[in-house]
Amino acid sequence: MRAIDDDEVDRFRANLMGVFGYDPEADPHGSERFRALVDLRRTYCAFDGADLVATAAAFELGLSVPGGLVAMGGLTMVTVRPTHRRRGILRALIARHLDDVRGRGEPVSGLWASEGSIYGRFGYGVAAESDVLAIAPRPGFAHGRPVDEVAQLDDAEAADVLPRVYAAALRVRPGMFTRSAAWWRHRRFADRPDVRNGRSPRTHVVCRRGGEATGYVVLRQKLAFEPGGMAAGTLDVEELVALDGTAEATLWRYVHEVDLFPKVACWNAPVDALAPWLASDRRSITRARRADTLWLRLCDVGAALAARAYAADGALRLEVVDPFGANGPGASTVALVVEGGVARCEPATGAADLSLELSALGSVYLGGVAPSVLARAGLIRGAAAAVARADRMFAWPVAPWCAEVF
Repeated sequence: MRAIDDDEVDRFRANLMGVFGYDPEADPHGSERFRALVDLRRTYCAFDGADLVATAAAFELGLSVPGGLVAMGGLTMVTVRPTHRRRGILRALIARHLDDVRGRGEPVSGLWASEGSIYGRFGYGVAAESDVLAIAPRPGFAHGRPVDEVAQLDDAEAADVLPRVYAAALRVRPGMFTRSAAWWRHRRFADRPDVRNGRSPRTHVVCRRGGEATGYVVLRQKLAFEPGGMAAGTLDVEELVALDGTAEATLWRYVHEVDLFPKVACWNAPVDALAPWLASDRRSITRARRADTLWLRLCDVGAALAARAYAADGALRLEVVDPFGANGPGASTVALVVEGGVARCEPATGAADLSLELSALGSVYLGGVAPSVLARAGLIRGAAAAVARADRMFAWPVAPWCAEVF
């Protein structure tokens, strides 16, 4: 097992696309983007003789947490060839990644899981979810509240405006990750024909108030007509980012009212998206599916817990069980003390108030699920008073949301 060299990038990508069933010819500039985005020192690959048979890599990201930002190793591109399953290769890749994360002082590792049954055993928990929304072509959103001005942006304007709005939203919404200039160029603004699926190129629309951008939506369209001639086009929301409720309402109303495209779909809406609460007919908006998105593993529990803000003061002694620790499975206890919304977290001894697996701590970390829910599921153990105190401390008024697969 080792990192790859520059002349092995194409081999890495060929293995990745082979396992996931992608067409290499559909993305002729993929290796160029790979080199721009991936630090080759953060690739973890398994070789069987001369054959590259398994891959993984990590992005260096900042993760927004309640009240702050924490360094995160973003685990990605994890593959093992079907010919080499059940040999411990995945466990070795994860171990390499976590060693790297610890060596770099990153308190958190995060990922989007290709399968829901894999990563819990390595200490990752679902920290953010999203809704797939479908908005039917019915009389739409309630009017009467103020709205911002909207304008369509050309590519140069989008490159200036969108990163600034996203960075401002990241300070408010947990679960988002930082995007570098290279990320914006190669991931968000590179409009590859192979991902359009017959739809239009990306369109960028901004809303403004007093001349200042307050949100944006990125969308694609696909025109269609019913047999009788009625417009039946689809508008796909790729990303909707708003700094407040007025901006969000403006953008949802905009996408719902585009002529010729009465069907609106959003694959990745925050679970607290305002769209269902704005509709004049609530049943016109369907939550087609709720999906897990960002999974987190707290690699340095003390540093991670101390990095976020809390909704209430209090103290908790937490026994955290790690099924995949550096020295094998084990448990450790920390004392979390929050005073004035500011936390400190240190190793502790003695009886714990709550006992939980590391994956459960990852799930409550951003405030996306209440500790009491996991206690009812048997994933957090302790007295009712301690669970209630954890609910008050870990709560956050904005639901976590991860805007993009990485």
